[in-house]
Amino acid sequence: MRQENKQIMAGLLLSGLLVGALIFVHSRSAVQDEDNFVLHAQFLKTDGLMNGADVRLAGIKVGHVTEQKLGSGYRVDVKMSFLKPIDLSVDSSALIETDGLLGSKHIELLPGGDDEILKNGEEITFTQDALILGELLDKVNTYMREKKGQENGNEEKISQQDVVSGNASVVNKDI
Repeated sequence: MRQENKQIMAGLLLSGLLVGALIFVHSRSAVQDEDNFVLHAQFLKTDGLMNGADVRLAGIKVGHVTEQKLGSGYRVDVKMSFLKPIDLSVDSSALIETDGLLGSKHIELLPGGDDEILKNGEEITFTQDALILGELLDKVNTYMREKKGQENGNEEKISQQDVVSGNASVVNKDI
C-alpha cells in the first residue's frame, strides 16, 4: 500500500510540473508575439502550411507563422512574427515553398526594390500560393493525355491522306 502511494504522488508531481511548463510556454509565446514585429500576407491556398512554420529571407529563418484565418473573399490571412523589425519594401513578395519534394512548407520572403518600407502590422500584397504536388501531377497527366491524343490524331490523318493519295505503305511520322 505504501509503495502505491509513492507512485501516485510521483505521478501527480510529474503531471503538475508538466502542466506548469505548458502554461509557462504558452504565456511566454503570447507575450512575445505582442512585442514582436508582425507582418500579414493573404493567400488563396496554404495547403500544408502550419502555425510555427519558418519564415525565411534568403534561405535564413527570420520568423515564424503565428496564425492563419479565413479572411474576406475566402483568402487565408497569414500572420507572421519576427523577433526584430525586417526592412522589407512594400513591393516585396511572400511565397509558400516546400522543403524538398515532400518536405514541410515554409514562407520565403523576396525583397522588392521600393524605397518605402513595410511597417509593423502591414500586409505583403504580392503572394504566391502553395504548390500542391497532386494538382501538379494531374496537370502533367492531362498534358500527356492531350499530347498523346494529338499524336494519335495526326497518325490517323496521315494514314487517311496516304490511302487517298495511293501511298498507303509510306507513312511520314514527322508531319
